[in-house]
Amino acid sequence: MHSYRLTRLETMLSYLEKGHRPSFEEWKQFIDQQFGEIKIRQFRMDIQYLRETGLSNGPLNILFKNGQYQLVNEKKFDYGNLLQSEKVTLPLVFAALKPFERFPSVRALLDQLIKVHKLNRQEIKILGASLGNNQPPMNELFVDRIITLMQAIHQETAVEFNYYKVDQGAITSENNNIVFRAVFPLQIRVHDGRYYLIGLRTEREARPELVEHFPIDRIHRRVDFSTHEDTEEPVKFAWPNLANQLNLEELFAHRIGMYRGSTEEKPVWIYRWFTGWAASLVQAVPLHSSQEIIETRGGDIRIRLTLVPTPDLENTFRKFGEFSWEG
Repeated sequence: MHSYRLTRLETMLSYLEKGHRPSFEEWKQFIDQQFGEIKIRQFRMDIQYLRETGLSNGPLNILFKNGQYQLVNEKKFDYGNLLQSEKVTLPLVFAALKPFERFPSVRALLDQLIKVHKLNRQEIKILGASLGNNQPPMNELFVDRIITLMQAIHQETAVEFNYYKVDQGAITSENNNIVFRAVFPLQIRVHDGRYYLIGLRTEREARPELVEHFPIDRIHRRVDFSTHEDTEEPVKFAWPNLANQLNLEELFAHRIGMYRGSTEEKPVWIYRWFTGWAASLVQAVPLHSSQEIIETRGGDIRIRLTLVPTPDLENTFRKFGEFSWEG
């Protein structure tokens, strides 16, 4: 196959993989913009090729429904290839995923585990109860926000939403402290059971100190894709370029939690003693990848962390109460 056509086919597939569900005209228009106008007959042949032959992983399941094309993944988990020791841990997988079943991808996987592999529901229930669940409740609206944000990140599209400012306290039915935000979404991070959007407001310069975190539970109602006022086209951005400009990879590397303080702050050595149950927990589950145990005294341990001090770090220490102290 000519390399030019291969590149075109890869671009067609990438467009669907990012979640787009175009009509024939919309899909062709996108490809025409990338490669110059091609004949309708040739474009239909390209679609047929993707469906019947595909690229490196074989034929693709491209459905045409309600006037739109969409890519559907129907690859199935092969239960038959699992060892016995792997099969018996499937209920554990189910229990771990159960809190996230409102997400479509997780729901599909759980359906596979139940219907295809016929897991014992009573066994799942007992094991699930033993795991416990520290995840916050996820209603449909909350899940919809996360899905929209993840889709926007994948499609490199700005989003907009109304937002209860964090410094205004608890949300009430009479709360009027709502602000509008248009944001380039970069990441979704989870800290202490709470979900946050990491992003840069569209009207701001691409500087690390201007990156913000928005608790997703404080978004009012829904998240929408931003569009240009004149053309109504989506507001696009180049995620790799913006992430590089903002030094995104390093923004949280030396911090615990979401608060970052000044981007000019450098990580320092932080020393902390732990005793009793706190020592056991911190030894088994390190607070940060930089953690080192540098001294032991009976059942007590002294650790060293390489971090930037933040309010979230102080809150983490505070949870250990009298079983942890500085030194």
